[in-house]
Amino acid sequence: MLDDSQDVELLDLLDPMRAPLLRSILMETLADRFMRQIAFVLFQRMRHSVQLLSCIQNVITHESAMSALPEVMLAGISELTPLRGRMLLAIDGDLIGAMVDAMCGATSAHPFERYELSALETRVGKQIVDLAFATVSETFTPIVPLELQAIAYENATGMLAIADGQDWMIAVTGIFETELGSGTIRVIVPYSAFETLEAKIANQSGLLGGRGPDENWTSGVEMLTDSTKVELSFELARADLPLAVFQALRPGDVLPFHLWPHAVAVAGGVDLFLADYGQRDGHVCCQVSAPTTEEGDDNMPEQKDRITGAEKLIEPERVELERLQNQPRGATAITAKAVLDRVQVAVAVELGRTQITVKELRALRHGQILQLDQMIGEPLAIFANGQKLAYGEVVAVANDRYGVRVTALTEDAARQSEDETP
Repeated sequence: MLDDSQDVELLDLLDPMRAPLLRSILMETLADRFMRQIAFVLFQRMRHSVQLLSCIQNVITHESAMSALPEVMLAGISELTPLRGRMLLAIDGDLIGAMVDAMCGATSAHPFERYELSALETRVGKQIVDLAFATVSETFTPIVPLELQAIAYENATGMLAIADGQDWMIAVTGIFETELGSGTIRVIVPYSAFETLEAKIANQSGLLGGRGPDENWTSGVEMLTDSTKVELSFELARADLPLAVFQALRPGDVLPFHLWPHAVAVAGGVDLFLADYGQRDGHVCCQVSAPTTEEGDDNMPEQKDRITGAEKLIEPERVELERLQNQPRGATAITAKAVLDRVQVAVAVELGRTQITVKELRALRHGQILQLDQMIGEPLAIFANGQKLAYGEVVAVANDRYGVRVTALTEDAARQSEDETP
């Protein structure tokens, strides 16, 4: 526990210095291409030299992307149809001014500080934004037919929010040079909008000059599925018993629950499927059953309620704990019975286990027979909170039902019991 006197600093988990490195293969492949194409289109439009000096691409937060925009600029916002999200395309005011000067016949640059765009520069800037959107759309056509059209033009950074401040954005900055000055064109899009296209890039890498899917990776995954094994345990009964009842069990006692008519295959604590059980060649075997259960059957395992990923968690309220005071002597004692009656122990009876590969698990079909490690006549294993503690045998109980009678402790449990005996 932290000492109250220590200074605690709030940690920003989205700080680029701490966050994992994010990359967009899509933008790394296409960004330089559409920036060079924008330079060529502007040259055709202005009839003056426009060259791309460099193209920088990175993944930063939305807040960082907005703060890096120039103070004087013109930006266009477009929907990323058919993808989700919006694209922001911002042109440096210095670049717009240099192009307008060239169109008006200027022959030399005028070194002055720009504070705002004139009406002519704003009109030409909108045309440049539209040309850039059209060029980006054309570059993306082999991957996805984007319909980029400016739905708004803004020259104030405070009006340019296209996502939450901490959302990850792909920022592509092209640095352009003209005869009368230089400037930047920046494209900003949500990182999440292009995640779904990364797999498509791998499949269509021929369009992007790649070598196609990595066959070594594919074959490696197949080899892993052939060699990686999953342990399946088959349970016949399961119940939560009060600790007092569990401690009172003695050899010869019958566990206070009945066996299910089907075994339940469990892997990693997750119920996978039902199985009929029987014997063959001296081993206990299970036959995979269709995953259907009848409602109202008390012998089947209950399905516990779980929170799905779509449900929203309620923000918990912070509560300050009061300082506890020592109780005086003679205070009421907590009885052992009150504790033992409330604490529950998860008890399960296991029919046996087997190991199959991931490939075999994926190929399981209804009616398939799996041989377990349990021999006919061997006692069943009884687990408490996941630990094997005892063995038992199947006995008939009332109303044509079956239960398990405890016969002995496991060696580890018996050794621990001897150590605890005074």
